[in-house]
Amino acid sequence: MSDRDPRYGSNLRRRVLRLALATLASLALATEASPSGFGDLLRQDPLTGSWSGNRPELEERGLTFEAFYTFEVLGNLSGGVHRKTETLGNLDLQLTAELEPLVGWSGGRVFFYGLGNHGGRPSENVGDLQIVSNIEAPDTWKLYEAWFEQEFLRQRLSMRIGLYDFNSEFDVIESAGVFLNSSHGIGAELGGSGRNGPSIFPTTSLSARLHLQPTKRTFVRLVAADGVPGDLDDPGGTEIHFGRDDGVFLALEIGVYNSGSKALAPRDRRPQEDGTPTRPSPEPSGKLALGAWGYTGRFDDLLRTDGSGDPRKRSGSFGVYLLAEQRVHFEPEDPIQGLSLYARMGIADPRTTTVDGYLGAGAVYRGVFPGSRNDRLGLAVAAAHLGSDFRRARRRMGTSSDAWEITLEWTYRVELTPWLAIQPDAQYVINPGGLSDLEDAFVLGMRLIVSL
Repeated sequence: MSDRDPRYGSNLRRRVLRLALATLASLALATEASPSGFGDLLRQDPLTGSWSGNRPELEERGLTFEAFYTFEVLGNLSGGVHRKTETLGNLDLQLTAELEPLVGWSGGRVFFYGLGNHGGRPSENVGDLQIVSNIEAPDTWKLYEAWFEQEFLRQRLSMRIGLYDFNSEFDVIESAGVFLNSSHGIGAELGGSGRNGPSIFPTTSLSARLHLQPTKRTFVRLVAADGVPGDLDDPGGTEIHFGRDDGVFLALEIGVYNSGSKALAPRDRRPQEDGTPTRPSPEPSGKLALGAWGYTGRFDDLLRTDGSGDPRKRSGSFGVYLLAEQRVHFEPEDPIQGLSLYARMGIADPRTTTVDGYLGAGAVYRGVFPGSRNDRLGLAVAAAHLGSDFRRARRRMGTSSDAWEITLEWTYRVELTPWLAIQPDAQYVINPGGLSDLEDAFVLGMRLIVSL
């Protein structure tokens, strides 16, 4: 079934509607049973509460359930391809089972992640390569992740096997997660690599991941995954499909955490139990990581052809990236609040990858106003460089192309209640898709995040 089949989208919307109605019904019952009614509902976290005490009891036994629904309205107000507004949504259902309290299996963990997506494609209106919404995906309901993890050496070594999101641990910048543009979640040169991307949202592949933490401040990660996640003919389903030419995706990331400095350390003004002053305690406040990745499969050359006019086949594709993140300011009364800066750069094989280079940077302030310690204000830039071979191939077809697509983003996430956040967002896309004949696009929108 096609990912744009209207029947499938209609069925998904009905499922989401039924879930919403069931949630509202549970809320009505919770509010009716609560002595404080609506006031308690606004204060509880998450929205559905403790399930009459069953939720914390299950967590003590090793079962943790989390659910989030994200809804967006994004409109392209000028430039780009179409002046149009889209709505889209994303439902995440996660279950973690700790095997030691459940069955006595030390160091074992099982994780399941169900994913539901519905709605429009804002980037089709913008015409950009970097994708203005990181929840944009085909209408689908799928098992997104399902893996087993085993820890060794007092949690310093662990291994995961199963359906795995590469971007859940690799190429991650924590403070950048507030932005909507996809390039701040994973670099454009890596996210657009391969025949169907690496094993990331919205399609994962069977993977094996090894994580080693030699010291508290250093880490090494290695992953091997099917080179073509899912089934190219069925992008909406959960598929473990090993094609003859898929090859393997391999990645290595090494990094170090910054333990902070006394100048930036939060200072607790309260004395210790014996009456002596509390000394500054530096906390991890940054990260520096270097990653390398590659595919072993065969890929079409973007420019060169054989005697029959078909693209030449090239063995393998590769790239490297470097990222850095640092807390540069702590609020003296609350160490959670403060300013973080980050930057990332990456390069990829220009013969097989549309985006062969990426530069990104941002600044995020958490807790802008008193009493808003979980609010986040962010400014960021994402610049994707189109490879020379890709641009030459475009020119051969009579299409002029610029070398860069650059997106500027402003966002502010406000936590209205412990379970509800609202996030206005604005993006200005320069040279959408690198196409010279497209005017710069201005995208304005709003995101709602509900913790269920």
